[in-house]
Amino acid sequence: MEKNRLEAFSDGVLAIIITIMVLELSLPSGPSLKDLMKLAPILRGYALSFLFISIYWINHHQLFQGVKSINVKVLWCNIAWLFVMSLIPFATAWIGRYPTSVAPMAFYFGEMFLASFTFHLMYYFVVKECDNKTEFRLRSRNIGSLIIYFLAPLLGAFFPLAAYIVVATITLWWVLPHKK
Repeated sequence: MEKNRLEAFSDGVLAIIITIMVLELSLPSGPSLKDLMKLAPILRGYALSFLFISIYWINHHQLFQGVKSINVKVLWCNIAWLFVMSLIPFATAWIGRYPTSVAPMAFYFGEMFLASFTFHLMYYFVVKECDNKTEFRLRSRNIGSLIIYFLAPLLGAFFPLAAYIVVATITLWWVLPHKK
């Protein structure tokens, strides 16, 4: 199967996810900077989620750039990844409203882990079954991301601010170019 429909569908779903997230933002309750600062947890969650989705959009594009065709395993992995990604607006809104509560934090950071896991699974199948030129290899930031996103809900239960900082740091690491 050609990859074009998968890429177009994924681009559309990710665009809708970002649109839903921005529509969830509400105006401050008043005109002052103090009123805006009351929304800081919501804006922090939005910014981190937007960056997270953007990084995955770029990596998705790079993953399929050299691939000519795909198979059903890749399609289903992509669907599973998009399903997890589609829950990000909900998780972002929940953690924005309750930024230090254990359940919203566990769900939000768990979402990040599941997105990372399903994307890496898709990456594995793309490389193993659809791209004979590339070797499947997890680099340090791949492994680091999986570990940090997996441990973040537990860290957040005891040290909420530390969990945000660690997750933001590992997410920002993906913005930096890497050597091939």
